[in-house]
Amino acid sequence: MRSGSGPYIVSFILGAALFVLTGMKGVSDFFFCIGSGFLVVGIVRLLSNLRMFASAGWGFRFFKRLIVGEARTGRTETEDYARYRERQGGHRDVGILLALAAGLIGIAAVTAFLIKT
Repeated sequence: MRSGSGPYIVSFILGAALFVLTGMKGVSDFFFCIGSGFLVVGIVRLLSNLRMFASAGWGFRFFKRLIVGEARTGRTETEDYARYRERQGGHRDVGILLALAAGLIGIAAVTAFLIKT
């Protein structure tokens, strides 16, 4: 199964880019943007675990093989697709990413409430 620090770094960079590019200011906005980055990456990895992108990825590979002239028989392609689909997903850090997103967005809400009052 796949895991590592890559998704966390990408999530933070995505959230920081959202914060900078939208021109938001404030602590609550920062936490919300970072939480949004974690939410986006978590959802994409969740969809990958559900193998939602397997057919599209395989379709692009198959199209490339058709253009190059390396297409195989239908049965071989079907068996290759089944093996390819089995290798997709396997991201064990989805729960942690989504929990961090919920926590950071919750901190943003509390911070926004405390600053306004």
